[in-house]
Amino acid sequence: MVNTRLNRVLLVLLGAGCLDACGLETPQVRKATFDAESVVRVGPAEVVLATKDKPYSWPDGTIGIIHEQDAYSFFAAGPGRPIRTGGTLDNPVANGAQIQEIAGLRNDYPYAAGGRIYQDPKTGSLLLFYHAEIHTFPPGYIPFFSEIGLAHSTDGGRSWHDLGPIVRPHTPVSASYFQKGGTWDVGWGTYALAGEYFYLYFADLLQDGDEYARVNFAVARAKVSDVIEAAVNQRQAWPWMKYYDGAWTEPGLGGRSTALVEQGEDSFMPSDVAFNACARKYTAVILGTPFPDADLYWSESADGLTWNPVKKIVGDEGEQIYATLIGMGEDPHLTGREFFIYYIDSKEGGKAGDRNQDAVLMRRRLSLENISCFGSSHES
Repeated sequence: MVNTRLNRVLLVLLGAGCLDACGLETPQVRKATFDAESVVRVGPAEVVLATKDKPYSWPDGTIGIIHEQDAYSFFAAGPGRPIRTGGTLDNPVANGAQIQEIAGLRNDYPYAAGGRIYQDPKTGSLLLFYHAEIHTFPPGYIPFFSEIGLAHSTDGGRSWHDLGPIVRPHTPVSASYFQKGGTWDVGWGTYALAGEYFYLYFADLLQDGDEYARVNFAVARAKVSDVIEAAVNQRQAWPWMKYYDGAWTEPGLGGRSTALVEQGEDSFMPSDVAFNACARKYTAVILGTPFPDADLYWSESADGLTWNPVKKIVGDEGEQIYATLIGMGEDPHLTGREFFIYYIDSKEGGKAGDRNQDAVLMRRRLSLENISCFGSSHES
């Protein structure tokens, strides 16, 4: 589902030398172009929270943020439960951290945590997109089966009530893939607003008899008004539909999906998606090869469905994972000409399998060049 018009990728040459064309990269600044209108400049890495300064195993996924006046609240998965922190973009834990529970879980998950936040402008209530796991060979937490659920808050995110699962892989937990020790990470609930709809991005696993196929970048949708009405008045999740073969025809729980980006032998997985008000495009930061020491990649889309070929933007030694795009304005989920990418960096995680021993919360400043800024209106 890749727009061939966007395949004409330009390589930007820096004064210090060329990038992918020559196999070189400057240590401080990297540039990448994806079509004639968009150039992304990636600044140097900054340490936001050292290992000893952040909650253990946090963030264990994409970060959700609420910005009110000068205060920020950050929501992200911890070791099996959500953790809410308060602070600033420079120090997200300056005002402390709170381990939270999702009350009334519809399933007996040993792990249910998030994640990305939606704040409804009419009711003021919040939605939490959470990642949930079923550990198939307990008491170990690996291997696991995972799905995405939704929780609701009416008190500004101080407490959460479960609405139920909304996206589940096509392959059920009872399949031989999982019973023989396979793991599937569906993702962490990153979404974008596309007109009247939520677009929720995830990774699917298709089953055809005893054969299994990865769909590394898939999408499901539901109308925002339906989701809010069901949450507020019915205290349950509204049904979502997956995008398959050009139409929204497959159920979110167990349906099939179509890949939105080109797929090779190595897996790519959506980490975060945000609408950029300056470029008037959807932008994605994607985890990709070489696994297990994942690097960070970039893609753009005019409609949230047709995406450019991915291009690497961060390729440091070790593992870079759980990336979040953060805007500097009133709505942190809306990016502009300049914005941040926050992510976990671990030198040992890919090799040893436990990134929490040395994980650091990093950020880089990204800026868009060679474009005209069209204003700050939201997705449409």
